[in-house]
Amino acid sequence: MLTEILTMIQQHANIYVYRHQNPDPDALGSQFGLIGLLQQAFPDKNVMAGGTPSQTLAWLSDPAAITLETPQADDLIIVVDCANAQRIDGALPVGIPVIKIDHHPNLDPYGQLNWVDPDFSSCAEMIYTFYQANYQQLTLDTAAASRLYAGILGDTVQFSTPETTARTLSIAAKLAALGVDVSRVSHQVTDLTPRISKLAGYVLSNLEVDDHGVGILTLTQRTLRQLGLRLDEVDAVVALPGKLTNVRGWLWLIEHPDGTYRVHLRSKQVPIDDLARRFGGGGHPLASGTYVQNLTVAEQLIERMRELF
Repeated sequence: MLTEILTMIQQHANIYVYRHQNPDPDALGSQFGLIGLLQQAFPDKNVMAGGTPSQTLAWLSDPAAITLETPQADDLIIVVDCANAQRIDGALPVGIPVIKIDHHPNLDPYGQLNWVDPDFSSCAEMIYTFYQANYQQLTLDTAAASRLYAGILGDTVQFSTPETTARTLSIAAKLAALGVDVSRVSHQVTDLTPRISKLAGYVLSNLEVDDHGVGILTLTQRTLRQLGLRLDEVDAVVALPGKLTNVRGWLWLIEHPDGTYRVHLRSKQVPIDDLARRFGGGGHPLASGTYVQNLTVAEQLIERMRELF
């Protein structure tokens, strides 16, 4: 599979790398880590990033690589860290070859090539594995390595998730050996701005935890305005309830301007990905998400969540 991916890349002059909407460090780290890897190896190719630029995680991006162009028939699209075609931040024109690289369950194999392996801790770990398998043809510099390290750090929540393996730690060490400033990147991934620290305080003060250890939090548009936060800043503290000893699982409801709610489902041990799929979403066994149309549907989701615990 890794040889096939490299062969497809070698056959195309224009390569578009996409990731999912509302990107996290793994999505952007994988996207721009792969772009840097390919730019170094193939300076004659145009390797570009699709998707809406992230303000919160701008430090992971390369503005020079971002494009608004639409892929043409002779181009190649690579989508990283995106389980479902509907969540891709970018168009997939009909007839253009697509490579899917992802570590979520492969329920939507939308690529012509689908390298999907849930045993990896992160998509960034997969990108390094792709480099490692083709190291004679590829070059990984410090900038790309730093982005991949950030992706691994973000998706493993500082190497604390069940998906963190000896391979994960070995790859992190190899990235560090390429010159990654581990301390700087770690602070960039984990530090909170003064505004987001107010959200952290709000979360800890307003999280409702029931007798089963399920925490529920709703963030309305009004609350976000009062805190002076954008929607894309909320993700920085989604993992915070997991630090509470009385919390076994938690669910966030984040109201969007159109009245719908983005829902984050998290758990320490009990799988919740099947529940997310039942409500039109998906993700990892312990970290999933979906969208619901209103609070009535949200209450149904909350009840099903409580039944699991």
